[in-house]
Amino acid sequence: MKPQFPIVDEDKEYLGELEGIQIKPIFIMGLHRSGTTFLYDSVAQCFPVANLDLYHIFYFNRLIKNALNGRESHDRDTLNQYFRSLDITDRKIDKVWVEDTMVEEYGWLLRNHSYAMSITEDNAQYFELICKKLHYLHPEAQALLLKNPFDTDNAQEILKRFPDAKFIYISREPTYILNSMVNAILTYLTGQQPFLTLLVDKFKMPTAQPVLMKLIYGLWKTARGIKSLIGETRARNIIVPYVAENVESQIENYFLELRKLPAGSYFELTYQRFNEDPEKYLLALQGFLGLSLTQSPQCIRPQPRKKEIDTQIQEYGNQLQQKLAPYYEEATIRIESQQVQLPMQQSG
Repeated sequence: MKPQFPIVDEDKEYLGELEGIQIKPIFIMGLHRSGTTFLYDSVAQCFPVANLDLYHIFYFNRLIKNALNGRESHDRDTLNQYFRSLDITDRKIDKVWVEDTMVEEYGWLLRNHSYAMSITEDNAQYFELICKKLHYLHPEAQALLLKNPFDTDNAQEILKRFPDAKFIYISREPTYILNSMVNAILTYLTGQQPFLTLLVDKFKMPTAQPVLMKLIYGLWKTARGIKSLIGETRARNIIVPYVAENVESQIENYFLELRKLPAGSYFELTYQRFNEDPEKYLLALQGFLGLSLTQSPQCIRPQPRKKEIDTQIQEYGNQLQQKLAPYYEEATIRIESQQVQLPMQQSG
């Protein structure tokens, strides 16, 4: 049976509980398929931070009410039972296990309110409400950990609203981002996608534009049909050039945004370095964030992604690497520099 996810704001009468709450955000910044989920989950496990999970997204309009009435566990159990009834185990695009506590992007909640996946003037107050609710639900947390790849080039605007915000940037080689993005798109165009459908389902959307959702579903269904007719190889050949162009633009914007941020507001690492030695970088992050550890970083295990890269992807990846090399070289200098400085800060 499908749960009755709250559409009406059942928390409205309890919003007074949020008065006086100070927002202390930490943003994970990176492109889709660049390791943000692994980094997010690792930081969430090791530091006293509140984070956004699937329960918070599906029951956002009833979070305070549930906390006050002791109903959170019930709705979490109901959500997990629903996932299993739909045979949802992972996200299809990777092996991340889907359950109520799975960390997720706040862009899904922003979209419910304004159709924009990033923080804008129209949804900024709603974003602050998201933050305050999460702080309220986790009073023991010393900060709030958030991620949303759609805001990767939006840090300056975020700093205007939250001057004390901190950012953790993670980058990855363009070939692997391109390969992972293409594989994700092809996966979404193959077979049933119950988890993705849940996230974009019309019950989660404002009721003002049901026609938009029908159009989105129609385009998705058409694309899946075309892919089924022409086969995966031809579909891949068509998709790769467009995705490569998009990846180049996103990576360039990622590094240009970093250049504009004030020193001390961000910490930078790469997916490869973090995956090789999570403990080293989590200890370095402790110095940057100024937070105590709730769990030893030794508990975090590397999660290498080993997928074969075909010739076409490699060719486009090599071109991207060549074009973007100055940005990555500049990043390497910054990363090595911050590794020298942080241990000194910790020992003080």
